[in-house]
Amino acid sequence: MNKTTRWLLTGLSVGVFAVLALQALAGEPAPTQMEQTKRISLWSMIEAGGIIGHLIILLSMVAVALIVEHFLTIRRERLLPSPLAQTLEQHLVAQRYQEAQEACAADGSLLGKVVGAGLNQIGGMFGFFDMQNAMQEASEREISRLYRKLEYISLIAVIAPMLGLLGTVTGMIGAFNTIALTEGAAKPSQLAQGIWEALVTTVEGLVVAIPTMFCVAFFRNRIDGLVAEAEATVERLMSRFRKSTSA
Repeated sequence: MNKTTRWLLTGLSVGVFAVLALQALAGEPAPTQMEQTKRISLWSMIEAGGIIGHLIILLSMVAVALIVEHFLTIRRERLLPSPLAQTLEQHLVAQRYQEAQEACAADGSLLGKVVGAGLNQIGGMFGFFDMQNAMQEASEREISRLYRKLEYISLIAVIAPMLGLLGTVTGMIGAFNTIALTEGAAKPSQLAQGIWEALVTTVEGLVVAIPTMFCVAFFRNRIDGLVAEAEATVERLMSRFRKSTSA
């Protein structure tokens, strides 16, 4: 999948997420006895959130872009491609180590980098011990890179509800300031704007944080499972060097 297609999918997902998230907030109040109240529109809720609400919406777009990117990159076909494992198995059985190294260098996946690091140590002074250390270092480096990518989504999951709380505080400050300016004679319509901003930003922060936290846990479990599978595959491919060294 090229970069253009990836960004198109990201933009589409961002739009869908923003519309669904904010539309879920816009409900239709029950009609009063006197008149049918107006339906709360999506854009009125966006405007009610103020600057802080806009920041939360921007964070939601960034979160969706990162989540889509993670779905495209953190998967078995990208980290543990089956064709590469089969190719390496054939080369190693036939002792074509140079071809196996070239296949790993051309692939660039987690499996390719780890196995390639071990194959580069063939003929070293300490034999399989050098290969094992090189593979362990490469594995730790790649796993750390995968987990570091999750930190950005985790940060958004933490910041979004905090921004919502900040909007709640500023909205209530505005409402109480109105009461002070009117010496306690403020009308409900004068207080509505501050309270409306407080409630909208709180809900927006939670709407962004809850699914984002779920995605963080989902990707963390997926990485753990793929790493365990990668370790088993590397052990299966490279165990022949341990046997030849001990012999």
